Amino acid sequence: MWQPYPLQQIDALIRLSRDIVARYGIPPTRVVGHSDIAPQRKIDPGPLFPWRTLYDAGVGAWPDDATVAAHLAGRDPKSPADVGALQAKLKRYGSDGVPDDATRRVFSAFQMHFRPSDYSGNTDAESDAIAQALLDKYSPN
Repeated sequence: MWQPYPLQQIDALIRLSRDIVARYGIPPTRVVGHSDIAPQRKIDPGPLFPWRTLYDAGVGAWPDDATVAAHLAGRDPKSPADVGALQAKLKRYGSDGVPDDATRRVFSAFQMHFRPSDYSGNTDAESDAIAQALLDKYSPN
């Protein structure tokens, strides 16, 4: 179902995105995908979209690896996390959802963006650590 994005397409997207955020004064960390905005209806750009590459080019948000590791605090990344606490973090970061299939799609969209190796929608320690690292970096209050 998912196809890798061609390098030429990503290079063009980076140039276009940089131009748009500069021209309209959009904070680069506010660049998101369809699934980030409407996880109940949209699945694109999907888990193969190179969000880290965009971030490295100055467009988008990405958690610091060291901060994620610190928040994992030795926990198994796949160990269960508190659903309500993770929901609260995602809501504070800008996502929303309720504890049902809709929430699973919200978690999956978050994972596709920030941890595409596993976008099962499970509330796990690694997703929790990533969410907290993003909050630490972009919304410290």
